[in-house]
Amino acid sequence: MTDRGPRSRRGECLLFALSLLLSGCAAARVESTKAAAPPSGEQKAVQKAGQEFSAGRESALSGDFACAHQEFSEAVDTLAPVGSKARPSPALLAFSLEIYEGILRYEALASPPEDTATGEETIAPELRPIEAPEASAEAISTAREAVASDTSGITYDIPIVVNDAVLKVLATFQGELHDIIARGLARSGRYVPMIHRVFLEEGIPTDLAQVALIESSYLPRARSPKAAHGIWQFMLRTGRQYGLTANAVVDERSDPEKATRAAAKHLAYLHELFHDWYLALAAYNAGEGKVLRAQERTGLNDFWQLAASGMLRAQTQSYVPAVIAATLIAKNPRHYGFEIEYEVPLEYETITLDRPVRLQDLSASEVLRLEDLQELNPELKTGVTPRQPEGYTLRVPAGSREAALLAFAAAPTARLSSPRRHTVKPGETLASVARRYGVSASSLADANGMSPRSKVTRGEVLVIPRRQPVQTAAKGAARKSPETAASGSYRVKGGDTLFRIARRTGTTVDSLMAANSLDSPEQIKPGDRLKIPAAAPR
Repeated sequence: MTDRGPRSRRGECLLFALSLLLSGCAAARVESTKAAAPPSGEQKAVQKAGQEFSAGRESALSGDFACAHQEFSEAVDTLAPVGSKARPSPALLAFSLEIYEGILRYEALASPPEDTATGEETIAPELRPIEAPEASAEAISTAREAVASDTSGITYDIPIVVNDAVLKVLATFQGELHDIIARGLARSGRYVPMIHRVFLEEGIPTDLAQVALIESSYLPRARSPKAAHGIWQFMLRTGRQYGLTANAVVDERSDPEKATRAAAKHLAYLHELFHDWYLALAAYNAGEGKVLRAQERTGLNDFWQLAASGMLRAQTQSYVPAVIAATLIAKNPRHYGFEIEYEVPLEYETITLDRPVRLQDLSASEVLRLEDLQELNPELKTGVTPRQPEGYTLRVPAGSREAALLAFAAAPTARLSSPRRHTVKPGETLASVARRYGVSASSLADANGMSPRSKVTRGEVLVIPRRQPVQTAAKGAARKSPETAASGSYRVKGGDTLFRIARRTGTTVDSLMAANSLDSPEQIKPGDRLKIPAAAPR
């Protein structure tokens, strides 16, 4: 049997359940006028399907997911044999829906850690203190008083429970993490209007927007050590399940709007799986498999009881309180001690490019600055737009569309060299393929939108990145500015961007981010001192 993921299987089961539902409505109308006996063999089918489902459940709990898939398929086939046109009774319909929900839950156990949205429990590095929040009794008391006096009449579309766990995180946000939360909320002004629009279109609560604050502090190029990307911190496999492309040229996980659409669909799936927003949020952080296993071991279906049981890791226990605390603050920031000057929402127009060009060649005027093009198109991994059969949609600043079209008409076509490719052979790993071509495992993983720890399978085709020439110390020193040649560092000034610093010091943005352990180019602020690596060859 083909091994399918839980979302693929979910679609099959849902179609099955809906088909029963549609025919069940007709059956109900008939039975309202005349009581009819159940279709011949229905009870036997229910009994057999129940046995097959139970066998699949036991296989899933023991880790034998291939058998679980097979047994669940047999249960579905038993309830809806091929070619059967018999209308189900209400009892069979109800039983079929129970089977459908059960299959969702137990097949979700098969999700590997990398299949979760955020990987192995990652959050914005700046917010790591919430894993074990420390707040004085006085700070917690102040937080409690702030919540009690918040009588602004604001409404919420997610459940808001305020208990000791939430108050401890809220006090940490008001104290130790105050400035970090304030910066994240200020950045949220760029994205929250778009997030609310997308969430409303997808039918999920708009207050879930603050998940992005906890995940990435609203940094579109945020990248975790486990290779989760973007403001919603999608892992590669989950991103692809929701249509996000990641390759050597683009990574749509870093596109705020495309990733927001994917996050909305993933959150909706998790809520359908758990029927509870707190459990769905816990699963967004830790993965649905971990939450389901914790439920199986404890028999608990309440997030707070599950957190108290110790079956969830500390970060997941604090993750839901963090989202609640962030929502309280975001709804009424001044009341909680935050004076926020929100950044303006991103406004842009689009043009369609039918050939690849360098962004540098489009930024020849004041209305088309390179920094603006990079900010509006964070999914681009290089300075060259991709070649796509349907054309590539490039975002440009509002009011600059005509100038962008003129610049595009005048820009030379960028030459895209065909990348080397390697077909994975039995026994090969990312590391062994990287050694064969003389590149680092991390650059090979990045070129293919993977984590350095990702497994590769036989027959998989990998793009091999170019090897970077070795930079001699003499050449590197020659290109450094006098300000940085002696010290090997640079103090960030007001108005600086990582791109400008890279040009001024003769290096690259990627090199600066690697040398300073930055997750995003936006992570610098005036007064920071950056290490300046050896300049990249020009």
